[in-house]
Amino acid sequence: MKFAHLSDTHLGYRQYGLQEREDDFYYTFNNVVDNIIEERVDFVIHSGDLFETNRPSPKALLTFQEGLLKLRKANIPIYGITGNHDTVLRKGFIPPQALFRKLGFRPLSAKRPSYLEDDICITGVPYLPKSMKPLLMKKIQEASKKAEEYKKSIIILHQGIDKYLPFDYELETGELPTNFNYYAMGHIHNYINEPYGNGKLVYPGSTEIWKTNELKDYQKNGKGFVLVDMSGDIPETERIKIDLPREFIKKTVSYNKLLAELQELKNNIIKLKTKPLLDITVEEGNFSTQEAFDTVHKVLDEYTSYIRPHFYPDKIKEELEIIQNEKTLEPRQLIIKKMSELENEDVNHLAVDLFDNLSKNKLPESEKIAENFFNEYFGDNGLKVSEEDIKKEMETIGVFKTEDD
Repeated sequence: MKFAHLSDTHLGYRQYGLQEREDDFYYTFNNVVDNIIEERVDFVIHSGDLFETNRPSPKALLTFQEGLLKLRKANIPIYGITGNHDTVLRKGFIPPQALFRKLGFRPLSAKRPSYLEDDICITGVPYLPKSMKPLLMKKIQEASKKAEEYKKSIIILHQGIDKYLPFDYELETGELPTNFNYYAMGHIHNYINEPYGNGKLVYPGSTEIWKTNELKDYQKNGKGFVLVDMSGDIPETERIKIDLPREFIKKTVSYNKLLAELQELKNNIIKLKTKPLLDITVEEGNFSTQEAFDTVHKVLDEYTSYIRPHFYPDKIKEELEIIQNEKTLEPRQLIIKKMSELENEDVNHLAVDLFDNLSKNKLPESEKIAENFFNEYFGDNGLKVSEEDIKKEMETIGVFKTEDD
């Protein structure tokens, strides 16, 4: 008995507002489905954030339907839960996954918290926020009690654990029951595979690069899904890597050699099949950020899909070094010092940019900075359509067509 475990596909995510990035997420999902079918698995588990929002675009719905029909044709059922992105916490509303029950998707919910696949109990709890932790723990304990009735069991969760997500977690290390054979986790986009309880706890990670802070893990572990063999006492796992349709390059260059290094970077980019995403940092030397910005875009705009530049002139680095070595009560310096302790550069820039603008009473500029950050990290990137628009579009393209159609 073996199955495929994937998570955080985020169908419909239009990264940086680019249609081509939305299409990349669809392409990768289709690639994952094809690879799963080639592996001849008995079933599939999806541990949340199938869609980017709980009101997916028609194209996102259609992409999932097409993948589902492929799995159905191969006689491979798929079990899953909702994540924080596609959960609907309002009473009376159903998540988008529920639309596909008749096509082979088997959602785990309050009404149907478990299934039986051969002799394996598959149970799970849809995402619940930290504010609802008592309910989350109650549901997990109920799932644990159910699992005791069977020799082998799997629990599906879309929650962060403090050991892996120290700033935004719902569960603390050791709070999970230990009687499951496999912990099919979602929510964390990096690949994690560790022993826990009677088996293994696995985050397969996202199938595409959703944020730049995933690049380090991507370079080490790639993106894809996990193949799990439940034949033995302890599950055996294999990481199946999937080629992404577009490279995401992170590069640091010296301003003192800016043109030469940009030209070298351009020569390497030209060799790629598709235009990459570029996260570039310019440092060394006291320079105008506007001049550096213009130079980077003039040289590389034509050859890249999107550029995210960061600039660190010597004066800013010197300021940071002084702050780190001396005690200070100056607000801006305290913010820079505190933010430098975090790994997320985007949050660092957000904090400093907001302070600089708010301290000068630049409210419109501050609102724009906050709005751009929110849209990139949490928004639906232009996918705000009415239910009527969705209904008309679905009827036009035939989203709910049957396999015979």
